[in-house]
Amino acid sequence: MRLFQIPARRDNYIYLALGPENEAFVVDPADAAPVIVFLRERPEIQLKAIINTHHHHDHVGGNQTLKAKFDLNIYGPAHDADRIPGLSHPVQIGDEVTVCGITMKVHDVKAHTRGHICFQTLSPFAQVYRHGHQGRETQVENLGGRPALFVGDSLFLGGCGRLFEGTPQQLHEVMSLYASLSGDHLVVCAHEYTESNLRFAAHVLPASEKIAQRLEGLPQEMGVAQSSVPDLLEIEFQTNPFLLALDGSHQNAMSQKFETDGVVALMGALRQAKDNF
Repeated sequence: MRLFQIPARRDNYIYLALGPENEAFVVDPADAAPVIVFLRERPEIQLKAIINTHHHHDHVGGNQTLKAKFDLNIYGPAHDADRIPGLSHPVQIGDEVTVCGITMKVHDVKAHTRGHICFQTLSPFAQVYRHGHQGRETQVENLGGRPALFVGDSLFLGGCGRLFEGTPQQLHEVMSLYASLSGDHLVVCAHEYTESNLRFAAHVLPASEKIAQRLEGLPQEMGVAQSSVPDLLEIEFQTNPFLLALDGSHQNAMSQKFETDGVVALMGALRQAKDNF
């Protein structure tokens, strides 16, 4: 199993997951064109499916064109089926689905949108590649051998998506889910927002050496690929304020800063502060 990153639009990332028989699916294709170019350069790969985490156009914009060109199956949330173009294989929360030889568990992560889901692979990717908008495709050795979380916009490196349709309570539930998983997972998110997220994290937790170190080391981390994504969930446990809000000492520090009472109120205050940052 190999995981490739395909840059699209201004800061979107599409992912191509290659299974053991050279069959592949793409995750949240914002546009069809970058996927078609990627496949033209790799004729051995057979694209068989799309998986969608949620309905936003910059995640499903390429669905219909790719489906028509390659006769693909499209997997997405059954409870949001009317907003996923071309959906052919609706999935339920808790399902285990196998696509192109890759088995994934479906999690409910509604908050960014009311239909958002996450796909957790149950096997590791042997090789993982980053490819930023201004960089070149680069294998990242230390990311290989790990399972992946296709999180869409429910979790970013150093942050999370806006609450367009959800509530602070739902955001708390999403963060609690991610906090319950092994830190060995790859956070495979759909945008390059890491620098701005870490600047906000440093603003709300100025005493955190780990956040400061991660922000300072970000240019080196992005390297020739010019991409920081994906990266390990374990690092999010240490530097993402929305996950740190679940931790006692950090929760207290941020609650005092935002004058909130309780973790749900803190989640709402954090998200609102990030919206205005």
